[in-house]
Parts: sequence; structure tokens; C-alpha cells
Amino acid sequence: MAKHLTEEFQKIQTVQDKLANRITVFSGSMAFVYIHAVIFAVWIIVNLVQDKKGFDPFPFGLLTLIVSLEAIFLSTFVMLSQNIEAKQADLRSQLDYEVNVKAEKEIEEIRDMLREIREHQIKQSS
Repeated sequence: MAKHLTEEFQKIQTVQDKLANRITVFSGSMAFVYIHAVIFAVWIIVNLVQDKKGFDPFPFGLLTLIVSLEAIFLSTFVMLSQNIEAKQADLRSQLDYEVNVKAEKEIEEIRDMLREIREHQIKQSS
């Protein structure tokens, strides 16, 4: 049932939802950290070696702008991903509720049948 729910949810996800999830998964990986560490190190070294002639001299205003914009976009992707997961959790909760209601009805039916069996046995033994 849960597998079916996951498949159904994947069918209704939009391209934007899938893209946001992929970006969030990648940005939460060590590969993302390593790539950024290398890019930042190269950026800083190139601009320090070239002194005032670099394309982004110290204090690296362009780098700061790029990192700030990236942080804004990444936080947005994380929020989108969280919203998607919240929708999935809501669907799972609804499914759990429906299963619990069905189980409660079945338990009541079984209890009623056991009561009838007990009453039948009491009548037979009297």
C-alpha cells in the first residue's frame, strides 16, 4: 500500500518538483561541498596572485554576491523540497487514518462474531 502511495505521488509530481528534489539532494552531498571548496580556493588564489589586476580583487565582492545568490536559491529549493515532503506525509497520514478506520470496523465485526459464538456456546451448554 505504501509502495503504491509512493508511486502515485511520483506520478503527480511536476517537473519543477522533481528538479527541486534533485538540486536539494545534490546540494546536501559532500560532492557539492568539495566542488565549492575547489571553486572558492581557485577563485581566491587566482585573484590574490593577480593582486589588484584580478577579475575580482580582495575583498572578493563578486564572489560574495554569487555565494549570496546561491544561498538564496538553495534555501528556496530546500523549502520547496520540504513542502513536497510535507504533502507526502499528509498523504501517508490520510492513508494511515483510512487503514485504521477499516481495521477498527473489522475488529468490531470480529468482536461481534466472538460475542455471538460465546452466546451460542452458553445456550448449548445450558
